[in-house]
Amino acid sequence: MTEQEFRQRVLPLQRLMYGVALKTGLPPDDAADAVQETQVRLWRRRDRIPDNDAELKLYCMAALRNECISTLRRRKPSVALEEAEELKTPEEESSAEYRDTRRRIETLIDSLPGSQGKVIRMSSFGGLDNAEIARATGNTENNVRQLLSRGRRRLRELLASTSG
Repeated sequence: MTEQEFRQRVLPLQRLMYGVALKTGLPPDDAADAVQETQVRLWRRRDRIPDNDAELKLYCMAALRNECISTLRRRKPSVALEEAEELKTPEEESSAEYRDTRRRIETLIDSLPGSQGKVIRMSSFGGLDNAEIARATGNTENNVRQLLSRGRRRLRELLASTSG
């Protein structure tokens, strides 16, 4: 793909890409940076860009999504449950509300299908990363990621339905 073709086909998608980046939860400045970084990466890989306009749009959006995910991961350090508990003051830990919430979450984790509950416990309570969980359970890392994602999504649904 020549520079002229790139300017005519990829750069017009910039506004759409920016909107998608904003919808991923990035602040406006980070969204603009993600779009720009995606365009730089697309330029470097211009020989792989599809000729079909529909495929081009999907290819660009997939590249943007990956960049947004990477940006969010860099911005938001994950804190293991034990570390979060250490950040609590003794008054907060001893509060009835905290204990009730913790008990409710543990009960909901117990209600998840076996694999999902097991990997969430290993991740949150055990502080294990996906590779360690994969070795311990005999699953692949991708499978562990999927189980964690589905389990957390189900926990959010359960929490929303029980708190209403």
